Amino acid sequence: MRFVALVLILMLSGCLEPTAEDGRVFAVETLDRSEDAGPMYSMKDNLSEGPVLVLFIGVGCIGCKDWTDDLREHHEDWMAQDPPLQIVSVERYLRFETKEDVAEEFGSPESNHYTPWPIALPTEDDSIQRIEDQTNLSQSIFEYYGLPGTPELFLIDQDGLIRWESTTYYPTENSIEEIENAYKTVI
Repeated sequence: MRFVALVLILMLSGCLEPTAEDGRVFAVETLDRSEDAGPMYSMKDNLSEGPVLVLFIGVGCIGCKDWTDDLREHHEDWMAQDPPLQIVSVERYLRFETKEDVAEEFGSPESNHYTPWPIALPTEDDSIQRIEDQTNLSQSIFEYYGLPGTPELFLIDQDGLIRWESTTYYPTENSIEEIENAYKTVI
């Protein structure tokens, strides 16, 4: 009887240990503006410089525009930190909104809600990747982030792990402080 109990404990012990999640990244098309630093955005390359704040956006999303405007006020200061706190906006609804729509709303200094950081344009089919070797996994980028609505923000540490997530549609008076506090915990 003790032998059976011992075997069960040994077999189940691996099931009880928490497994560390591997970091996740993505590499997708951009608007290919100078702010995007090329036609492709590589989260892995950006994470090598510092944490990344991911902002899921949509052209018709009022909260996205408010977040963009608030973040833009802090972007320059955040990029001057060591390591920099980088931002990437990720268009959520390319199936319904065109690349041109995104460029018109967010893409140039003349836009209503100019975005001076990269704008990524993933499709529903673009896969999330393992950070170590950038192997495509079975989940799409959107599935990995929980099929986010817009706006939705995630702070990604340099290991590719989600360390903070927004909980509000509109930025609040404490939102920037929350982001900065989360940044301090990941550097």
